[in-house]
Amino acid sequence: MLRLAERVLGQAGQIEIAAFDGDTSPAQPTHPAYQYSAVGGVLRVLATDTVAACAGLYAYVKDVLGAQVSWDTALPLRPSTPWPDADPVRRSTPAEHRYYLNVVTTGYSAPYWDWQRWAREIDWMALHGITTPLMMVGHEAILARAFTDHGADPAQVRTWLGSAAHLPWTMMGCTNSFGGPLPEDWFEDRLDLAGKILRRMRELGMHAVLPAFGGHVPDALASPDTDRTTWQGFSTALLDPQEPRFGQIAESVATAQAELLGTDHLYSADPFIESIPPSGDLADLAEHSRTVYAGMTAADPHAVWVMQAWPFHYHRQFWTTERIAAVTSAVPDGRLLLLDLWAEHAPVWDDGRGITSTPWLWSVVHNFGGRFSVHGDLHGLTRDLGGVLDTARAAGTADAPGDGVGRLAGTGLAMEAIENNPVFYELATDLTWRTPDLDAWVHDYVRQRYGLSQAAPSTIGAATRAWELLLTTLYRPGASRSTPSPLIARPWEVAPPFARQRSAGEFLDPDAPVIISANIDAESDPRVEGDLPAIADAATLLLEVARARPGPEVAHDLVDLLTHLVAQRSRAVIRAASAAAQAGEVDGVAHQGEILARAVADLDRLAATQPDRLLGTWLTQAARWGRDESERATLVRDARRLLTVWARQDSGLHDYSGRHWSGLLADFYAPRWQLWIDYLTQVATHGADTDPGQFRSAVVQLEEDWADEPSLGETEPRGDLVAIATELLDRYREPLD
Repeated sequence: MLRLAERVLGQAGQIEIAAFDGDTSPAQPTHPAYQYSAVGGVLRVLATDTVAACAGLYAYVKDVLGAQVSWDTALPLRPSTPWPDADPVRRSTPAEHRYYLNVVTTGYSAPYWDWQRWAREIDWMALHGITTPLMMVGHEAILARAFTDHGADPAQVRTWLGSAAHLPWTMMGCTNSFGGPLPEDWFEDRLDLAGKILRRMRELGMHAVLPAFGGHVPDALASPDTDRTTWQGFSTALLDPQEPRFGQIAESVATAQAELLGTDHLYSADPFIESIPPSGDLADLAEHSRTVYAGMTAADPHAVWVMQAWPFHYHRQFWTTERIAAVTSAVPDGRLLLLDLWAEHAPVWDDGRGITSTPWLWSVVHNFGGRFSVHGDLHGLTRDLGGVLDTARAAGTADAPGDGVGRLAGTGLAMEAIENNPVFYELATDLTWRTPDLDAWVHDYVRQRYGLSQAAPSTIGAATRAWELLLTTLYRPGASRSTPSPLIARPWEVAPPFARQRSAGEFLDPDAPVIISANIDAESDPRVEGDLPAIADAATLLLEVARARPGPEVAHDLVDLLTHLVAQRSRAVIRAASAAAQAGEVDGVAHQGEILARAVADLDRLAATQPDRLLGTWLTQAARWGRDESERATLVRDARRLLTVWARQDSGLHDYSGRHWSGLLADFYAPRWQLWIDYLTQVATHGADTDPGQFRSAVVQLEEDWADEPSLGETEPRGDLVAIATELLDRYREPLD
């Protein structure tokens, strides 16, 4: 842990770490706990375990040093020493497990991370008290070994695994044989990286969740009558659990993984994550679960299955109480952990279907696909997550049934993509240890995030007022869903494309008792555009902070607010262009098209000031995993496709992972919108019966050509953020005309 302090703080002198014992604590903790104190320049952290000690160190950094570590923080912090005195502060949590990462985070955020980036992320996990991270890196190598050992041709396996960017979905049985192939050295390189990741996680006291085999195989290992699951137009063979090959491959996967990567006895498998099982028969569902779990225990008799409860939400009509029980009861008691993945918006734990009778984790998704949205219900998070943990605290022990929360075993952060909305995750991890007053917490957060402990009162006041506005707008009560960016919507007809955007990539069962989307219906929610003046005021205040105390954190937040402002101001422009076309007003279409083009160009300039908002950064990271021009071109193609078309043209996932990145805005969204404006001009000229076929073909061709473009783009930020922000606030503070 002292090495962690060196990496984060730049020094570890005069820091003492010790375990709670009878000599140092009046009572032995019954839950994970930490205590920090500092006297005479010596910082002392007592803790029940290594991860709690890391969280205790970070609590001192925040509470006493007034600093913070997020994804955009420049490290090491290098605070001045000696360590300031601090009276003992002790906190504990009933959350034995603090889970982190979604299966698809490895696709949307981390498909191309190197060891340096992973090392930083693991340090973030430790400081934020994560005990149970999901570790997917290298699993494709394990699968390839098992499949080839059972007779599949290695080249066919590489084809089946597909794109490096899309591997998480292949591992869950969603996709296969799309994109790729993987580079020749990919398996060796990824296993080497996986070993480094796991060594660091275990060094810091974490217990990694590794993937297990759920039954999906390449066609070469299936028979013509093998059942198949379907997802977004893909079809994948799923072995019958009664077939001997299922258990044999499951054992091979578990054994190879244990040999190559070791184990912490936690395994992830989600064979029906967004697919309907071939059979709804209770016995068949139970048998599938038993076979999956048997594969885990074949190599590890102490295996615990960590299962996402997402299917129980996503296909809620299929997953009745009885079917959920058939799956969960097939695993021995205490050997299954259920993740209630989207509990901050669509909880399953309290819907009466009984998942709390199994050890379960209250988890958040929050971000879908990495697409841009500044949002988060901080009030609801405090109420709901704080509430279940407070109930568990009152129950006495984490594994005893609590009043109203059943067998709550912990918490989870399962966002599809990271490096966004840091306030939401900072609050979620703080709530693990205590339930604060939200207003007071936000005031502290502002000082910590922007390093304002020694700032002028006027600067602190500006930052505080900005966040007071954000607490009533983007982070207000009820803001638990993303606000879609109109600039990322795919134009397809004369009407604005917003309605199509709301359902992109989501299963909205028309027969479900409750229809829940990950997106706000911004066209029927007056607050989306009604809140923009207050958001502009908040951006103005953060611009004042950026002038006085420049830093990556305030730059990140200022760019977020301005991006939201410009994008949502463009919503009315898109509506006006459509209306002008339908009214036969050619000049009106041209006028609105010019305003729209300028908005996209302005956002491209704004994004270009930030290193993490450059398309070239993403593409360069992808390319470096290739050893020759052909491999690099394949990696870049698949990286481009994930952000835009996602999969095939008929998959229904267009722009699910859209980003406001420089290069993507100027070279993809801008020309696509221009095609729409050109089409609207034809409609305005020739009438509403103008055939959209040629326009749609042009959109498809642009998307395909852009995905196949091998260039990488800029990797160095450019432009003066303060100057650009000043200009954009002047232009977009009021509605566009």
